[in-house]
Amino acid sequence: MEFRILGPLEVVDGEAPLAVGGPKPRALLAALLLRPGAVVSTDRLTTAVWGAHPPRDALGALRAYVSRLRVAMPGERLRWRAPGYRLDVAEGELDAAAFTRLLGQARERAALADTAGAVELFDAALGLWRGDALAEFDAADIDADGHLARLADLRLAAAQERAEALLALGRGREVVVELEGLVDRHPDREALSALLMRALYASDRQTDALAVYRTLRHRLVEELGVEPSDATREVHRKVLEQDPALAPVDRAPPANLPRRGTGLVGRDRAIVDVAAALRAAPLVTLVGMGGVGKTRLAGEVARRELHRFREGAWLCELAPLTDGGAVAHAVAVALRLQQRHGATIEETVVEYLANRSLLLVLDNCEHVLDAAARLAVSVVAHCPGVVVLATSREPLGVAGEQVWPVPPLPLQDATTLFVQRARATRPDFDPDSEPSGSVAEVCLRLDGLPLGIELAAARTRAMSVTEIAGRLDDRHLLANGPRTAEPRHQSLAAAIEWSYRLLEKPEQLLFARMSVFAGGADLAAVHAVCAEPGMTEAESLDLVAALVDKSMVEAVGRDGRTRYRVLETLRAYGRERLAEGEPIGRRHAEYFVGLAEEAARGVQGVDECTWVDATLPDADNLRAASVFALAERDADLAVRLAAALPEVLSVRRGFEAAEWAESALDLTDARHPLFARAVGAAARGAWCVGDFAKAGTLAARAEGLDPGIGTARSGYPDDVAADVALYQGDVGAAEAYYGAQVIRAREEGDRIRLVWTLYYVAICHAVQRVPERGVAAARESLEVATATGNPTALSMARYALGLVLKKAEPRRALTLLDEAARLAASVHNFWWEGIALMEAAATRAVHGDAAEAAHALVAVLDHWDRVGDWTQQWLNLRYVVRLLVRLGAEQDAATLHHCLLAAGKPSPLDPAAAAQLLDGPNGVRFGAAARRGAELSAAAAVALARDSLSRSP
Repeated sequence: MEFRILGPLEVVDGEAPLAVGGPKPRALLAALLLRPGAVVSTDRLTTAVWGAHPPRDALGALRAYVSRLRVAMPGERLRWRAPGYRLDVAEGELDAAAFTRLLGQARERAALADTAGAVELFDAALGLWRGDALAEFDAADIDADGHLARLADLRLAAAQERAEALLALGRGREVVVELEGLVDRHPDREALSALLMRALYASDRQTDALAVYRTLRHRLVEELGVEPSDATREVHRKVLEQDPALAPVDRAPPANLPRRGTGLVGRDRAIVDVAAALRAAPLVTLVGMGGVGKTRLAGEVARRELHRFREGAWLCELAPLTDGGAVAHAVAVALRLQQRHGATIEETVVEYLANRSLLLVLDNCEHVLDAAARLAVSVVAHCPGVVVLATSREPLGVAGEQVWPVPPLPLQDATTLFVQRARATRPDFDPDSEPSGSVAEVCLRLDGLPLGIELAAARTRAMSVTEIAGRLDDRHLLANGPRTAEPRHQSLAAAIEWSYRLLEKPEQLLFARMSVFAGGADLAAVHAVCAEPGMTEAESLDLVAALVDKSMVEAVGRDGRTRYRVLETLRAYGRERLAEGEPIGRRHAEYFVGLAEEAARGVQGVDECTWVDATLPDADNLRAASVFALAERDADLAVRLAAALPEVLSVRRGFEAAEWAESALDLTDARHPLFARAVGAAARGAWCVGDFAKAGTLAARAEGLDPGIGTARSGYPDDVAADVALYQGDVGAAEAYYGAQVIRAREEGDRIRLVWTLYYVAICHAVQRVPERGVAAARESLEVATATGNPTALSMARYALGLVLKKAEPRRALTLLDEAARLAASVHNFWWEGIALMEAAATRAVHGDAAEAAHALVAVLDHWDRVGDWTQQWLNLRYVVRLLVRLGAEQDAATLHHCLLAAGKPSPLDPAAAAQLLDGPNGVRFGAAARRGAELSAAAAVALARDSLSRSP
């Protein structure tokens, strides 16, 4: 028997829950379980059942409830002992007792300095809780002695001590979310706030840690009239001073590996062997048929090997792609990388990886084999610290590739997988109650293929294993596999076909239609694209839920949102089941073009973050919509999408969408009302990657055309021409243009446009080294941006004002620039975030703490490496040179100074300062540095700057 009170009351006999009656018998049992083995008086039990006003015949009714409990629970557990009743509970039967025992053991391990062992015991103890203890009852009625309050205090203490242990292990990042929730629920417990400060600091979030202290102090002073304790103030001081005595900063390698929903069965030896292969060769390809588990194996290996790679492990899913031309773009998105100025996307990826230690997982290469192979070869050849792990149904076929076949599961592991998945869909599934050998027969028929086994196991809710085996014996189903295919391929085809045929007709239709989505979709998209006329969204959800229950669709939750994805093997089958001539591709394209247009308007409003979070997960679907429009030569769809995406996708995920815009322009002409906006999108993309000549040529295609009010910030062709002039030194032309645009934006009442144009007026004055002339424009920009509430507009305006004030008012400028970076990051606008971070670091390099500035500039070097903007990276290197001189790293400063000059870029060192370095007592040594700098590549210059700043005191 198990009695569970750490959550809703539950009684379990073996694996079967016991029904103990309605609310009153349950209240009686709860009161007894709070005092196991002790006599509880009838008076107390009466109060527990009826509260302060029991009925006249309460004792008689109480005896009846006792009799019901005796019948429900086998054995003579519940006995009369004057003046009441006693419930006998054996050791290990009550979860509350197990919790206190495990908590005591955890504390013992902590006292013995076995911190890791303590964490395991804390986890086991806290894992027994399913919610607040007996929350369904009134504590005042059932618990006169305060047992529930003591249990709650122990639970809170356990959570606090577990957090302390994890901090000691350098795993502070793991407890931040939990501690934030505890602080919200217990705002007056200073110890929790102090722990949260330490955990945030350990997660590299010093600013957030300091904000927790400010909130706590405000609450204590304003509401209670007291200051924080000495201990809390000491933590605050250490955070401010970055005291090494604090918990070690948790710097686990970054990764984008998906969270595991279930364990990986039967691959322990394979994980070890593939990991060994990765250590022996820079390119390993897992090969095997669809459904054999290549992706799951690759993910588990990546998780196990993550610690080997300084920059972590990154999964790039190639399944949603329709052609090889997008492979490098997909890898760039996975790496959070944007195309470099003057480089192709393939060159950008390789250059970025050249000096990094990283595991790159290319998943599902078979349909883009040539492109994936070319990129893998280039990475292996030029990136010595990068290891590539690919999955494919066939080898990449390149030199140096180590091919590792992924076999089906052996019978014992296959049956274990079947039972595990069957219990996930039917918790009471007992393989021993099935006919002997029936589970093994199913697994043998499916040749140990995990996908087929999971599909079959999902059917145990509706039929016995014998019936499942009988269905798989259906020769008609097996015959539907390709006649020339290997038997294993036929078995998988049979499993998929069989699972499909068991679906209801509406489920079959929805499953086939959902195969159109690239990378999955949310419920709104599924309903809009796939639902039958007249169907409600609730009805669509019911069908999707049924497909999830039957393992035909995967539900993936992230950040409070659920997306639905058809596994790639099943997706290919689903596409084959689409009725010929069904316009599902057009419905898909029209829906996502419409979504992009809504998002284009939304990202210019106060809800920018909401629209970004809702739209970015559909980048693969937006690509698929563009592919459809271009393939169908549907000029209207293609141009509408091109005009919508600059602010939705390009400034946040890379400039692939600008290529779509350029292709769309070839389908139409200036008569289309959105032609000028599409030109602006294509031209801005060329400008962003540094191809100014192409940007100017594209912008000229819209000469004389007005894109109109409401155009996306980066969708004006004439703006691109003005920016080319600005970056090529003709500041006067840019200032005159944007000054005229300010007047027009005021007249038209276009506030977003006014923020943008005022921003540029301020920038022009800063570039001309008369920043004081730009203060008025920057202040007006901020005033207008505040009225819009748009995060990107607010970021731009704060940046502009910070830039023109950084010499006159550096403290205020730093506040503005830090806030600008935070606002841009909150909406994934990485370009605006980068320039704000850079100017803040540069300001600190002159007016602030040199060590803090060095750390900040390293972060900016890494940021521009990912974003790929070499115009900004060269500017950042100028700031680095200036700081290195201040830090005394003169040899590195001289090297980078001459690298800048050799690249045709200005140096922050005037001729006199540079001559002093070369003609001083170390002139000979600096002369060698000058020669080295003149030969240094751009990537090597960044590596030198990063290394020098990291070594600085």
